[in-house]
Amino acid sequence: MILDKYEYSLIGNNDLPEEWQSESDLDDLQDFLQQNWEQRSLFYDDREVKSKQQFLKIGHKKIYTNKYIGTIVFKGHQLNIYPRMFAEEMGNHDTSNLKQEHMLFNLVKWVEYCNKLSYPFISILSEFDDFESLKELFITLYIFNVKKALERVLYYQYVEETDDCKDIKGKFDLKNYITMKIPGGQSTKFKCSYSKFEFDNKVNRIIKHTCRLLLNSTSKNNQKMIMMILAKFNEVSDVQCTPSDCDNIRLSKMNRGYEIIIYMSKMFLLNKTSNYVIDINHSFCFLIPTDLLFEGFVGGVFKEIIQNFGGKVTLQESKSNLINRIRFGDKVTGASFTMRHDILVEFDRKIFILDTKYKEMPRFENNDNYEEDIKREARQGDLYQIVTYASKAGLRDVYLLYPMYRYEEKEEIHPIAESDFELFGVTINIHFIRIPFVFEKDNENKTIKQLCEVIISLFDLKQM
Repeated sequence: MILDKYEYSLIGNNDLPEEWQSESDLDDLQDFLQQNWEQRSLFYDDREVKSKQQFLKIGHKKIYTNKYIGTIVFKGHQLNIYPRMFAEEMGNHDTSNLKQEHMLFNLVKWVEYCNKLSYPFISILSEFDDFESLKELFITLYIFNVKKALERVLYYQYVEETDDCKDIKGKFDLKNYITMKIPGGQSTKFKCSYSKFEFDNKVNRIIKHTCRLLLNSTSKNNQKMIMMILAKFNEVSDVQCTPSDCDNIRLSKMNRGYEIIIYMSKMFLLNKTSNYVIDINHSFCFLIPTDLLFEGFVGGVFKEIIQNFGGKVTLQESKSNLINRIRFGDKVTGASFTMRHDILVEFDRKIFILDTKYKEMPRFENNDNYEEDIKREARQGDLYQIVTYASKAGLRDVYLLYPMYRYEEKEEIHPIAESDFELFGVTINIHFIRIPFVFEKDNENKTIKQLCEVIISLFDLKQM
């Protein structure tokens, strides 16, 4: 069974696969997601401090999707969670036209610009944009990385061994020789511990085991590649590996290419070892927060475009503090509560502060209720934050950036909220900007083109 849902959707018990419906099934799902939640830092930092998994909210015989998009495969059934912005308009919850390859295509495009993710393979993601599932994409990425690593340098490692030797080498166990070997008539054997430069080591055993795990879970092309890889690992021992085996592996600078391989091995092994799954066909989990993707994508595009016009863009910049000092009696402490901006633009000796807000904001043009929509959708905390940024930096204009829905055309004008500071005789203008976010495969350049036009118009850019 395949379920297609948007973020922040309710899935009732009757709509769940039968194997997910009982309380024990939901407990198993909770445990499975918790394990993946604890490993998400391998791929991104969502700044979420909660230790309990936030991928899904699992209640009494119901599930709520959260802000994380991607795929969950559990007990043979699949839940795909799509961005709300894939809808054609606000409030449209029809999922009949959703396709996972479209989400994969957008994920690849967003990640190309995104600076917020920890993927060491960002630079090669664009080569893999024609897959029907996240699992197949990740398996292909894994095989690609293993193949490239083996072509570059085979991984050898000094392995500690203890054995009975004909000649003394390494560390000789004298006590064993006196108490065991001589009384046993084995005076020509010496128990020694020594280091051996081995291809049959922990790293290669993990890779071999992971490849065998994936062999029957992927396409025929990938199966051929895996068989070629396994042939190169013929001398490596077949050992059952677990996610914990991937921990505490130290790689030299020469072998940094193996780092992502170990990360991804751990992800695949994690989805194998739970006691309620049979193999990788029955479980897989990869979910990523859309607000992180939106912030990183927009920041990356701004950086690329503004630099072409001679400007400078910094992301998550910190140039001021909310509190400059704290006085207590004769003591004065330093600054605190660092203020970070999603995007800081410096152009033509002017500074612009922008904050991305991954929230549903209705279209402004031809909307008589735009004022009520702004009051409802723009959180008071967001406005306090951006106005405080402006007042501390001595700016008069700040910008809140919201994503547009699929198929929308960019708006030519946007609302500006004015906040008067009568004490200082200044007005801070808060610009509400809705920007393109969703790509279409048959017209992928349109999104960047429209976003470029918005940025040029916003800052009145002129080529330097």
